[in-house]
Amino acid sequence: MSYAEDEKRWKRIHDMLAAEAGGHSLRPVVSQRTLFGIPSTVEQTIERIVAEDEEARRLKRKQERREQSQQEQALREETRSEGPEHDNF
Repeated sequence: MSYAEDEKRWKRIHDMLAAEAGGHSLRPVVSQRTLFGIPSTVEQTIERIVAEDEEARRLKRKQERREQSQQEQALREETRSEGPEHDNF
């Protein structure tokens, strides 16, 4: 976490506490997790699912590149074996 993010978080906490102490509320606080920026179980689950999906897509792309490379190699070998015979003059 960067210094700027920490400063924003502390400013938000300060503003919330000052508003509560003065009898005003800038916005309702859903939970301390929200106030302190702690991700909820839902957010953590979503992040985990996204990470798993990204990993699956990365592995799929890697497999596709490997298969394409193998196909290209097989085509090169096939072309070499079917190439014109060199005549010795």
